[in-house]
Amino acid sequence: MQNRTKETLDAIQLKHWVAAVNNGQAPTLRDKDQITGQTKILKLPLPLARSDGDGLTFTLSRAGSASWVLRYRYGGRPKELTIGGYPDIGLSEARKLAREFRVKIDQGGDPASEKKQAKARALRDWTVRQLIQDYREKVLSELSTSSQRSYGRSLNRMESKVGSLTISKITPFDIVTMLEKAKTTWSESNMLLCAAKMVFRHAAAKKLIAVNPCTGIELNALSLFVKIVVTFITRPVLLFYSLVVPD
Repeated sequence: MQNRTKETLDAIQLKHWVAAVNNGQAPTLRDKDQITGQTKILKLPLPLARSDGDGLTFTLSRAGSASWVLRYRYGGRPKELTIGGYPDIGLSEARKLAREFRVKIDQGGDPASEKKQAKARALRDWTVRQLIQDYREKVLSELSTSSQRSYGRSLNRMESKVGSLTISKITPFDIVTMLEKAKTTWSESNMLLCAAKMVFRHAAAKKLIAVNPCTGIELNALSLFVKIVVTFITRPVLLFYSLVVPD
């Protein structure tokens, strides 16, 4: 078991630091000179990281975002566990949570790795609907307005067809079925396939899936292609008959 060090942070002090940064000022600290007894006001650099002892650390960014981090060693290597944000988690609660995590660490646990694994499991259980929402927020929002509009229609169509399915269990057959049941034009089907490829490429980049289920799928090989060919052939024929055949 590790030796415990004295707690050093103060709840009022934390509030002042956050308020100062949000007002465009530097956080400060009163420092008493041990020799002269005089008190000096020190400006603290940002980003700020101040220890409360036993690895519990208060962090504050230049943007005013604050959080609690527990620093410890596991297998001889330094590790960090983000406990949560401040002020949602206050000083007393952060200390309580840190003590609980330290018990697990003293028993040979590695809470940072356990948290990462739990998060990965939760992400793998995402539905296609959740993946599409994440794609809209992280990727689609950065594209042009016209791209957002055109891809947005395809994403809506995709969500209505396979939105409830778990992304880790989506197969190429599910994508083919979605395309064949869309019953739309070739260009719209192609846009739907492109949107699906991008969404699942996003999932692969987040390591939620190993292989993009859209890989290798070609519209020309699907039964919907026959329907589209007929559509393009019959339009001029109908126009011809409308001109030469009287009512």
